[in-house]
Amino acid sequence: MGSIGPISSLLASQPRLKTIDWGSNGVMISLDQRGTILQLGFYHPKHGVVLISPFEQFDGDKFYDPSYVRRYRARMTEWIKDGKKGYGLRVGDERSSAPNDPPEISRHRDHLTLTYQTQSGIHVQTIFTITDHHHFEQTTVLSTKSATAVSTAVALDLGMSLNRASYGQLTEGGPIPLPESLNVFTTSRNNTFSLNNPNLGVGIKGRFWTNRWDIEALKFGDIMKVSHGEPVKAQRNTNTLVISTDYPAVLNFTIELPVYARQPCFPLSLQMPTTRAWHIRDPATVTIIEGNLEYILGNCMIPISENSTCIITDHVALPLGWNRDNYWQVRFLLDAYDRIEFATDSFTSKIYKQNCYSSVKAHLNWAFRVSQRPHRFWHRSYIASGVPKDGPIFQLDQQCYPIIELCDFFDYTSGEMETKPFVEDILRKEETILEIIDVLLARRDTTTNLFPTDETPGDDPVEYPYHFSSHILLWYTFTRLAKLVEILRDRKGLEASWLRQLANETHAATIKHFVGYNPVTEKRMFAYLTDGAGKHAFYHDANDIPTLFALEWGFVDDIPDSEAIETGKSLWIHTMKFGLSPANEGGYYEEGPFGGLGSVHTRGPWPLGYFQELVFAEMTGDLVASQKAWEKIKGVMFFDGLFSEAVDSYTGECTSKAWFAWPGSMIGSALLRDRSGIVMDGLTQG
Repeated sequence: MGSIGPISSLLASQPRLKTIDWGSNGVMISLDQRGTILQLGFYHPKHGVVLISPFEQFDGDKFYDPSYVRRYRARMTEWIKDGKKGYGLRVGDERSSAPNDPPEISRHRDHLTLTYQTQSGIHVQTIFTITDHHHFEQTTVLSTKSATAVSTAVALDLGMSLNRASYGQLTEGGPIPLPESLNVFTTSRNNTFSLNNPNLGVGIKGRFWTNRWDIEALKFGDIMKVSHGEPVKAQRNTNTLVISTDYPAVLNFTIELPVYARQPCFPLSLQMPTTRAWHIRDPATVTIIEGNLEYILGNCMIPISENSTCIITDHVALPLGWNRDNYWQVRFLLDAYDRIEFATDSFTSKIYKQNCYSSVKAHLNWAFRVSQRPHRFWHRSYIASGVPKDGPIFQLDQQCYPIIELCDFFDYTSGEMETKPFVEDILRKEETILEIIDVLLARRDTTTNLFPTDETPGDDPVEYPYHFSSHILLWYTFTRLAKLVEILRDRKGLEASWLRQLANETHAATIKHFVGYNPVTEKRMFAYLTDGAGKHAFYHDANDIPTLFALEWGFVDDIPDSEAIETGKSLWIHTMKFGLSPANEGGYYEEGPFGGLGSVHTRGPWPLGYFQELVFAEMTGDLVASQKAWEKIKGVMFFDGLFSEAVDSYTGECTSKAWFAWPGSMIGSALLRDRSGIVMDGLTQG
């Protein structure tokens, strides 16, 4: 990917600090704005994701301490705010955050370049590269246009700790115990080092090289010792480097990753072009679409074989496969596959389409053929190898998303030669879908025809066993699968007529049991939860996206409510207006300029809530509400077009999880689809 103008300008205008995130072929990297490394992650067939960072390992005794989990997740952004630096090559004494002097960023699929000027006038260009063999290299070139020699401080920091990703969750569903962290660091005279964690069974090798002085001048062997995962740093040895206009300095720092991490995801033929032309008027729109495409394709794809790829929800807080998050990430990739040619030049759009197609196909292989189901249903989340992370917690909506993803893949890409035989092969050879339906029907209540769930889509326990948006999603799953089976003909016991019957039964039961009178709004609407015997809980959550799409998907079409003589659309409008208002206690946070829909899961407004405001306004033709939601979206986004989980309602600053691919995926899809044209500074039409 070529130089990104919007990112550079937004870095200067947008004070919200966050790491520079970049990845390729399953290697995931986070940097500060001066190029020191705060995290480098890669795939391990047993542990899922292994991390090299300057931080101590997660405390294995605090998996059930949400406040500790939040603090641990925020450690990188806190380091940036405090001006601390990561490991690798460092030039000068500038604070790592440098909010008033952002670097220029040039991003490609196989390398990232940061360029900036030191206070002493030295031009610094640092290139980060991931080779096909998974060598990670940091190469820094120093030069000056000064007529006289200029000096700057240069340091090699090897303050690294090698450990497994913690997978710590706010709503812990069963931690995977962490081995005791034991890091053994060794150096040799040929400018190489090794870092091994014998308790993890993982080790890396590294090398440092420069063209300007004897390596011994850095006292290489004294720089770093690591024990039990907590870096114990000797005094950082700094050299003063003198350069002149005709004698640039080149410094190279290399990490060789283990062989099992070397699974190429994107061949050279799929590399992005150096420059591109975007046919979009608003730079924020460009940044959101481009930034989230690059983040998902670069940082969230973990290829575990030549034809299977795990998609993680983010590379820092939760490097896990999560059916719910993955579906919306994939939906964005498919929307890009379908619409990107209207947004950028023909060559760029062609490469993006190829990237998106191959990524979604590889993820479907992973979901249907790699992810394990020891209890027959899909678990809450997975490590990259396909092993369930959580215990036997049953979430109803998680059973639906891979099936809809398969249907979407067929609908979006049916013009590709490989699509039909690939989908037919999954339907013909795999027992997965029939097993999932069997599990669902075994759990269905025979009196109400409703399907229970252990948790909401926010991973929180339920007050009543039946959850509204999950039933919309289940009806949608049966409906979409029936259409797919009808096109491809009955497959593996899946009959279109039977699936339609299940859809109709689910629809009727949902309408019968979820419609109720809300005493707060004094209107009839859809309840959030029900016991199926007349009790309702009224609430709406930023996680409940299917409720927003009930109209678009056709769930509320031609549904009379005989008592209120209202249509299904009216019930839906009452539900959404309640959800997007202060009447939605615990879900809506009205205070401040960034107030909006959030969640009891993490209190405060969520960018996912702004997305719901935007799309609901588009669907109902409310131009003022649409523009207001769009301004909030632009106001809370990071410089790279990504979004956090929750924000402060007064400042818009991140309050939870700075790395979260889901909201950017949803907002990116909305911008690409531009349902009603209300987002006036979105795509150029035609």
